[in-house]
Amino acid sequence: MIVHYLKIAWRNLRKYKTQTVISILGLTIGVIFFAYGYHWYNYETTYDSFYPNSDRIYRVFGIEKSTLRQKVKIPYAAVKMIRKDFPEIEKIAVVYDRFSISFTYDDKTIGDSGVEYVDEDFFKMFPPQVICGSLDNDLFVEKEILDMVVTEEFARKYFETPENALDKQLMAPSYKRSYIIRAVIKDQPLNSIFQASCYLPDFVVRNIAAESEEKIQWTYFYQAQLYIQLHKHVNKKALGEKLRSYAVSNNYNTDLLFGICPLRMVKHDLKDAENVFTKQPGFNLTYIRAFLLAGILLLFSALFNYLNILVNGVVQRTREMNLRKVTGASTRNLFRQLFVETGLVMLLVALFSFFVAELTVSTFERWFHTVIIRQPLNIMVLVTVVLITVFLYILLFVSFRRFLQQTSFRKNVNRFQLHRTLAAGKISLVLQLIVGAFFIMSAYVFWQQVRFMQTTDWGIKTDNIIQVGITGFSKAAILDEIKQLSTVEDICPTGLFTISNEAGPFSQSNVNWEGRPGDFNPFFQVVDISHNFVSFFGLEVVEGRDLIEADFSSDVGKALVNEEALRVMKLENPVGEKIEIDADYYTPEGPGRSALEVVGVIKDFHGIGLKKAIMPMILKSVSPWRESIYYVRVIPGTEVETLHLIDAILEKHSEENTPGATLLITMSELLNDLSKSEQELLKLFTIVALLCILIAVFGIYSVSQRETHRRQKEIAIRKTAGAYTKEI
Repeated sequence: MIVHYLKIAWRNLRKYKTQTVISILGLTIGVIFFAYGYHWYNYETTYDSFYPNSDRIYRVFGIEKSTLRQKVKIPYAAVKMIRKDFPEIEKIAVVYDRFSISFTYDDKTIGDSGVEYVDEDFFKMFPPQVICGSLDNDLFVEKEILDMVVTEEFARKYFETPENALDKQLMAPSYKRSYIIRAVIKDQPLNSIFQASCYLPDFVVRNIAAESEEKIQWTYFYQAQLYIQLHKHVNKKALGEKLRSYAVSNNYNTDLLFGICPLRMVKHDLKDAENVFTKQPGFNLTYIRAFLLAGILLLFSALFNYLNILVNGVVQRTREMNLRKVTGASTRNLFRQLFVETGLVMLLVALFSFFVAELTVSTFERWFHTVIIRQPLNIMVLVTVVLITVFLYILLFVSFRRFLQQTSFRKNVNRFQLHRTLAAGKISLVLQLIVGAFFIMSAYVFWQQVRFMQTTDWGIKTDNIIQVGITGFSKAAILDEIKQLSTVEDICPTGLFTISNEAGPFSQSNVNWEGRPGDFNPFFQVVDISHNFVSFFGLEVVEGRDLIEADFSSDVGKALVNEEALRVMKLENPVGEKIEIDADYYTPEGPGRSALEVVGVIKDFHGIGLKKAIMPMILKSVSPWRESIYYVRVIPGTEVETLHLIDAILEKHSEENTPGATLLITMSELLNDLSKSEQELLKLFTIVALLCILIAVFGIYSVSQRETHRRQKEIAIRKTAGAYTKEI
């Protein structure tokens, strides 16, 4: 009997080819889009979930109480106290602040290729797969020759095989310490936040902190990344509330709150804004969620389209149903026939979905900078198709039960029953159009936002400028070669100044000036600049003067402030005023302090992205050793050419320079990247809107075509009576 149903189903699908193709194509697009979105979201939100007890591991981070600014690192002193005062915590592991380091072995230099500084408990919480060597209990304990753990990639790169790397002794000249490779571990999977190539113990931070008073440690030494593993059945919400005000309640640091983030979400929820040389690859979680939402709505749109076609098709096949009933078919037989036809369509959808997924998986990985694991993707496709099929079967039974029962030559379906059956198709069409309208409006909103961000005046000159970030021993040589390029007109050195969506690494609220209220701690963007910064970027000095070369050798540092800083500090005569800020070096009493004299006020400009208001700024003279980011003005029309020339210079010096410590981008591209997330969302919603519209239009066309085919006799009579084609 099933073979008979399949033959009839196949004939009907071939008979109504247009409707069949549109239904299968629309559902395939919806299934693929949703499966990719779900897999992508699941992959990105399950980082490091392969570790034992990963569901009980959290990262502790800080929050400035006064500004609510997130601090991904916490004071080292907090580690010891949290371990002591929170019995809910089963294990603790610490990753310390990173410092540049290079090794020597057999007179060869091995650069910093991804070093992570960890404590002795790190591998107990995050056990790796060991290839050779041992991670025993005395690993990373302080000793004369320190331990070192490297990955398989590191071992093969420098020692050919993991076995050859084992027990090799490397020297770190800058630390005057030796390290011995105690173990070689498997490279970390791509869905892990721990991507170092070698792991070292860090006693530098611990020793410096130990020399300082505990109050100083709590206030200034933010250098520990703390991971905690909770005991089973611990209430995570209650622990979070208890931990949040821990530092404030115990008077350790009255401006520090704590938060906890699940291990699987650390990649997206905790961003180290202080490292301007680190760019987050790929797309943020907001975009991924939007992609998943778009996939869900597109799947619903395709499903509604198929329902519309299906309902109209069943109603228009009333005569066929009548004939089947006259020849002895029961309502159950008719349902079986409909179920087989729908099942055959969904089987074809599943086959086409698997085929399309296989063809597009590498393209999706390349476009969206992610990893697609085929087995979970295929399972998701299959589950989605099965769930849609079950939903359709339930809907078919509910919608057509009375209709098929009443269908016969002896007792035709009345107008009310017919309209009630067709209502399902009309509702599905309306819902489909609503989904399409939603995407059209969303795309328009994002277009307006992107247009605003790309046409807004930033308050500085941005044309014909290239940003070059350089650190390492060959910085001077690189700069000399860049200056000699014939297309280069001028160079402006800065500290770590780059326009981004964050304030920058040296921004702070610990700024003091005469007359500041004791409880008033506004947040300032602090920037190190050279004497030609104002003229280079075309800024306007509205009061006082610009920095000059003599200011950089003065005993008292000189600084400029912007109009917003003047408003915040409420200074009537700012020129000559003294301000005091935290320096970038530490003492046992905490960070050093720098006294600055205000020599001028500049007009406000956007020092951060347009998503935030202009901040109060302090622009102070930069020391040559602090110079890291340089701005290069080139002859108009030579940006691309100069970019390639500078890239070649950086490539030539890459062996001497710290790997990954260069930043090269045009200023226009840098500013354009600040609206990248909005641009990508605009593309996404535009594409999905077009797909929804196409599916809806083809769905309506297929229904119209079938209706026209059904009314052939009526059309023929009208034409016989004299009607023209355009009138019909």
